[in-house]
Amino acid sequence: MPEDILPREGSPLQLLIRNRIDRRTDLPGPTQQTPSVIAYYLRRSSADPLYFSIAAQLAHCNAHSHSLGGEFDQRRLLFVDRHRSGATTIGREGIAAMLEAARQGRFRILVVRSICRLTRNATDAARLHEQLTGLGVSIHVAGRGQVQQYEIMLLALSAQRERLRMMASLMDGKRRAAVGGEFFGSWPTYGYDRIDGPDWRKNVNQAAILERCFREVDAGLNLQDLAKLLNGECIPARNGGIWRPRHFFARGRGLLDRPILKGVFVWSLWGEKPITISRPDLAVISADLFDRVNERYGVPTRTQEPRTRAPFLLGLVRCACGDRMHLAEDGNAMHLHCRTAQIGGGCDRTKGFSTSIVARQVLHLFRHEILDPDSGPELEEGRRIEWQGLNATVQAERDRVSARIEQIAHELDALSQDEEEIDPYAAAACCELELEHHKLSERLTQLVVPPFGALDWERVDVDRARILRVMERLPSMSRSGEDLRVIELVRSIVSEIELDIREDGYQLRVWFGAPGAPKGFDAVDRLAGRWWMRWFPMPPKGPLRYPEVVLGHQRRAEAGMFRLDDGDWAAVEPVIRNAPRLGPRDRTTAEAILFIGMTGLPAKYFPERYEPCAPLLKHARPGAVWRGMYEVLHQRCSPVVAEAGPAARILHEDLNSRAHAHPVPPLEDPSPWCDPKA
Repeated sequence: MPEDILPREGSPLQLLIRNRIDRRTDLPGPTQQTPSVIAYYLRRSSADPLYFSIAAQLAHCNAHSHSLGGEFDQRRLLFVDRHRSGATTIGREGIAAMLEAARQGRFRILVVRSICRLTRNATDAARLHEQLTGLGVSIHVAGRGQVQQYEIMLLALSAQRERLRMMASLMDGKRRAAVGGEFFGSWPTYGYDRIDGPDWRKNVNQAAILERCFREVDAGLNLQDLAKLLNGECIPARNGGIWRPRHFFARGRGLLDRPILKGVFVWSLWGEKPITISRPDLAVISADLFDRVNERYGVPTRTQEPRTRAPFLLGLVRCACGDRMHLAEDGNAMHLHCRTAQIGGGCDRTKGFSTSIVARQVLHLFRHEILDPDSGPELEEGRRIEWQGLNATVQAERDRVSARIEQIAHELDALSQDEEEIDPYAAAACCELELEHHKLSERLTQLVVPPFGALDWERVDVDRARILRVMERLPSMSRSGEDLRVIELVRSIVSEIELDIREDGYQLRVWFGAPGAPKGFDAVDRLAGRWWMRWFPMPPKGPLRYPEVVLGHQRRAEAGMFRLDDGDWAAVEPVIRNAPRLGPRDRTTAEAILFIGMTGLPAKYFPERYEPCAPLLKHARPGAVWRGMYEVLHQRCSPVVAEAGPAARILHEDLNSRAHAHPVPPLEDPSPWCDPKA
């Protein structure tokens, strides 16, 4: 190439050519392969042989992991399920944790000892393979390698058939042992004592009490009166408690419906093929008396109707005797009763109490004292101290349970060192340890303290206004956002409510602590003195049981809620003109009658704007007038009656005979609120 046509050194064309040559020659070298992250899943149930123990599975998975050359973090990527069946993946915490880690991309290879450790269900196997494959995770069987979908389906189907065979063999062995009298019963029930070997003997004192119960019931005594009779004589019940009606009959497991009481032991009572063993030496009563009593009470004659609604304080209220209050629903009224007093258990508070009255007092407490900027912070600091003490106690219990779980794991690994020869006694001990490990693991998941619910003092005025609006809707509440906010606020602070019902009044003691404490721990320290206690007289009858409701109706009336416009007045004026004994038939009288029909309040609770009509409507019965007005306004789709609740739509002849005022209509959802735990 001639020199005169070459680009000059440093010219833009020369730089462009050099850059293109450099980009083509500077190719990337081979990238260094990073080892794949490996996770293990191990499972053991009490019915598995010892060579499927956790230690043996871990050893095989480690050997396979070394052959793959991957990385394994035992602290983060080891997922274990103990005392869990492979029939389903429901309730297996290890499976759930493994899938969550796979979604987070923490590993790429899952190693199991066998597919039966992962699942013994072909459907679950296909679903797990699809989920893990979609997340970029491959499944490896130790000593076999990666398995594909058709392989995992075949292996899981084989494991499923093996499980059914094992369960059939186990039940067949138990059945043969029961027929031979070697599997009589693992623990004795009320009326019997355990003796050496798989056998029972009668407890003379308890058998006499059972015989008396049969005689009393056969004579016509109902179960509640029977419980009262036994509690009144201070006869100790099962486990040292008090006698309750539900303890007598429980589908073959109650005190009076067990076939062993007539000398017949039934193994697998509710199974497909129960086995009957004759034991006349254990009979407490005659077979005729047993059959006669159980024919009347043994089979339930009716089903309990589901509760349609529940107060938001359900589960928090206790009687002064210490027992929880029983809820009785009677139409629109709901009352709390001491169940111990009803069955004669030593409590004399037999009188019921309205749940809405208790709710009103608790809401009044929150509005005027707990949400008070002066006294509220001191109470919140006390609750924080209570929560910190509970948290420390629960953490100590968690450490103790965790240490025992680790000790059991070491004992299980020690029992499974020899895989060639399985000792049956070691297998039995292993099953007991697995059961204890499972129970402690369940306990560990329950030892959780809910977070501390601190009050938002910047929104205290908003919360006070919400509580007032809820009080204006008592006794009904809704599932609206405002009502649920108030319910959450109350249940995040109140740990327990003690109700003491007397003839002249009632006493409320509200305890503040850490609601939601784990089972076995007290949510409040009663010696700390962090409670609110007041004595109240019995509430008056009629609408004044809920004064906020009455005041709310009066405020709505003063704001013009029941005011008729010219069109509505022209439509209802003929109805008013034809009504006798109403005095002046003007628009104010019509609005006063509309107020009575919409609220259920009598004339003596009229607001100031309707007070001139009170003497005229005090003894009058405007039911027919209200019925005609409502029909006319409803046909016109008038906004005055648009918010009429179901109670207000019932056209009574005597409106003044209503016991309570109709509450203000709910905000969003008119259906009653039910506790999720109910």
